[in-house]
Amino acid sequence: MKLPEKLTKLKAYDPITGSYAVRLDANESFFDLPQVLKAKIADRIEQIPMNRYPDPVATEVVEAFAAYYGVSPDCVTAGNGSDEIITLLLGTFLEKGAKLVTVAPDFSMYGVYAALSEIEVVTLQKQENLQIDMDALIAAAQNAQAVVFSNPCNPTSLGEPREAVIRLIENAPDCLIIVDEAYMDFWDESVMDLVTKYENLIVLRTCSKAIGLAACRMGFAVMDTYKTGLLRAAKSPYNCDAVTQSICATVLRETSILRHCCDEIILQTQRLYAGLCNLQHLYPDLIENVYAPRTNFVFVKTAYAKELFEQLAQRGIAIRCFPNGLRICAGTRREQTLLLSELEQILKPE
Repeated sequence: MKLPEKLTKLKAYDPITGSYAVRLDANESFFDLPQVLKAKIADRIEQIPMNRYPDPVATEVVEAFAAYYGVSPDCVTAGNGSDEIITLLLGTFLEKGAKLVTVAPDFSMYGVYAALSEIEVVTLQKQENLQIDMDALIAAAQNAQAVVFSNPCNPTSLGEPREAVIRLIENAPDCLIIVDEAYMDFWDESVMDLVTKYENLIVLRTCSKAIGLAACRMGFAVMDTYKTGLLRAAKSPYNCDAVTQSICATVLRETSILRHCCDEIILQTQRLYAGLCNLQHLYPDLIENVYAPRTNFVFVKTAYAKELFEQLAQRGIAIRCFPNGLRICAGTRREQTLLLSELEQILKPE
């Protein structure tokens, strides 16, 4: 039998596997849950009737998310990770042959999910400084049905100011603007509060980064109530399992713990940035630029990305390699000390 080309040409997402002493490759939080919170979660899980289907609209976790971020629960849809939400939005809010504008570099899976829905993808290259040319994006949006980008950006660690995003939304009223704010907990330029003001705006959030629940696949779409109703109707009836719902709802209520963890992650990201800037100062021929992060990771521009990535891996340190640079997640102080020490040893001339 002949399978569609959109499937046969697909390459599987290839995360780093194996055992490493230091893992700074996946943009995860370096905080595990406190034992007392794990015990509370265990008690909650024991009470779940495992023979019953979960709440189809994830009421408890949606309300916990809405309370934490100060939005209406009527504007929130829960999904099995942001990936499910993105797939649903592209596959249901856009028709076959519609035009989606993405930017590059950015999260690579936007284009993959669009291709599976037979959507035409137009990719706008970012400027030399890795920021979006907002005028060019506004122009491209005039002939498209949707735009999607991460803000702050994965993998560059940079962000577009709130006012620039608002300018895009207002100047492309007939185009759906999907802003993936997976890393916005580490910055303060969100547009999530504007979803009821602009009917063409959709904001995505996740529990995998600042919330520290990468092991639980839970993401959210925030938009006006009309589109929320449509997305809830389009998703599968029981897309978020009861265990994940219970865990995420419990953790999202721990406001003080979450804010402490987020503040500490930001602090350690700035420490990592300072350490990498020092290495750039020492070895400017090997490290071209270190970008000031708005995320929990730092992007390093270097022509020697592959070589540095491989040598760090040999020393038990996993980071993420891109054609023009390295993405390094903020770990603990100990992990950062190991990384910076080993990286300096590699960079030193023999």
